[in-house]
Amino acid sequence: MEVAIEISAEADYPYGAVIVKGGKIVGRSDAVYKEVMPELYTHSEYRAVQDAIRQGYGGVREGGLYGGLEGCTVYTSCQPCMICVGVLLYKGVERIVYAATLSDSSDYVVQEIETDTEELIKMSHCGVRVEKELMRSEAVEVLKNWGKK
Repeated sequence: MEVAIEISAEADYPYGAVIVKGGKIVGRSDAVYKEVMPELYTHSEYRAVQDAIRQGYGGVREGGLYGGLEGCTVYTSCQPCMICVGVLLYKGVERIVYAATLSDSSDYVVQEIETDTEELIKMSHCGVRVEKELMRSEAVEVLKNWGKK
């Protein structure tokens, strides 16, 4: 989680994520804010999945598009949105650990559609484990300070 929060503190947009397998970071990324179209940016969880694929993890497997990140944990500086939860579920991650909440993000950075990550996962019947608010205060400080650099 420390690495995800460090990434978020250095990012143009204050979010970071890492994907870990067997104690090794296999994917990492920050959120990217597109200045050309400010409403569009790619989320750190999605970009971390893309990085893992570039590193040889999580790519398309024979027989389908799903899976590839089994046995992986995603550490993200902020609770993933419903779109990112979907990406992580489709890729077959084992565990999602997040720091700040979507409510924290709404309070300090941008209005979020606040969803219950655990409920989304429960409805998917995937059995992904969720750990929430690990190092939340550190992640919230990054959100509070965004734009003050």
